[in-house]
Amino acid sequence: MPLPRLKSFLSGADWAKNGPQTPAQRFYAAYAMAIKESDLTTHGNHQFYSKNAVFHNQNGVNYCGPEIWPWIIKLFGQFARLEHDFISIWELENDDDTVHLIAQITRHIWAPGSDINASPTVSIPLSMTCEIGPSTTPEKTPEGLQFHNVWLYWDTYLLQPYFPKDAIVFSPVNVQKE
Repeated sequence: MPLPRLKSFLSGADWAKNGPQTPAQRFYAAYAMAIKESDLTTHGNHQFYSKNAVFHNQNGVNYCGPEIWPWIIKLFGQFARLEHDFISIWELENDDDTVHLIAQITRHIWAPGSDINASPTVSIPLSMTCEIGPSTTPEKTPEGLQFHNVWLYWDTYLLQPYFPKDAIVFSPVNVQKE
């Protein structure tokens, strides 16, 4: 089995100055913009995630295919505002028409009731590894791509002072199956 090849590396400064440079990076940028919108329901369930995608959350819970976007709506719907600063983006090319995009990001979150024009309530470093490949749905998707697998790592413990213990962000179970 051949090893993946480094296709691209962008620092956060490169990303901010020049924007995404490849189809996978443009797809990822469209996703990053979508999840910070105040109304996530404007995006179809499968626009970003393939029907067989698996989202591996940092707390050991997996969300599959059609469960993913409704969970994201619930998860990010808890926040008054969400912004991201990109630190670095690596893109690895595979032989099967997929890429692995590895992003280091600082996620800025405004808790409910906070002034969204003030500084964020909390800023959390995160790492996201994504397998991105050709779309599996007939609907138009950004760049004709979708997530096939996503692994997310972020320290949600830093949110504990600002969110109730039963908030979706802390849930140790798949909230789409409750």
